[in-house]
Amino acid sequence: FGFQLPPYGDPVAIDALTGAAVACGAVLCGLAALWLFPHAWRGLHALRSPLLIPVAGGFLLGILGLIGGPITMFKGLHEMGELLTDPGAYDARDLAVIAVVKTLALVVAASALFRGGRVFPATFVGVALGMLGHVLIPGLPLGLAVACGVLGILLVVTRDGWLSLFLAVAIPGDITLLPILCVVVLPAWLMVSRVPEFRIVPPQTVDGPAAPASAPGI
Repeated sequence: FGFQLPPYGDPVAIDALTGAAVACGAVLCGLAALWLFPHAWRGLHALRSPLLIPVAGGFLLGILGLIGGPITMFKGLHEMGELLTDPGAYDARDLAVIAVVKTLALVVAASALFRGGRVFPATFVGVALGMLGHVLIPGLPLGLAVACGVLGILLVVTRDGWLSLFLAVAIPGDITLLPILCVVVLPAWLMVSRVPEFRIVPPQTVDGPAAPASAPGI
C-alpha cells in the first residue's frame, strides 16, 4: 500500500463521533449487501445451468461497469490508488455511485460463482464510503474517514475485527489512527455481532450435507 494521505495528527474528541458515524454508515452498506446476497444467489441459480449462471452474471457486471466506469471494475487495489491520488476529483454523487455499483458488483460476482477474494473489493467500497464521509462531514480528516469506511465494511464482510483494524490503518498508512479506531470499532461491531456471515451455505443433498460456499468470487 503506497497511498499518500495527510497525517491525522492529534486526536480530537469530535472525531470519535464523526468517525463512528462513517463506520456505522459503511456497516449499513455492508448489511444491505448481506441482505441482497441470498436473493441474488437464488435468482441466478434459478437458471439451473453451470453455463447460463456465469453468462448472466457477466452480463450484469457489464451493465454495472458501464454505469460505474472502469474504476468500479477488477479487484479494486489499483483502483483504490486512483481514488486516493486525487480525492478532490470526486464529488459526493460520484463517490456514492462508485460505492453502490462496486457493492452490487461484489454481490453479483459472488452469486455467479466467479473466483476471487472478497476483501479487496470490499476495501475499495470502504475507501469510497470514507471519502464520501469526508465530503459530507466538514472537518473530518480524510485519513480517518477512509479508515472508518474500510473498518465498517470489512466488519460485515470478514467478521474479523483484527483484520478490519489492520487494513483500516494500513490503507491510510498512519498508525496514529489506531487509538481512535479502537473506539470507533465498538458501535460498528455491535451492529454486526448478531447478523449472519457473508456466505452462502447450500442446502443438504440426498448424499449428505454439501460443502459450504464461502461467498466465492467476492
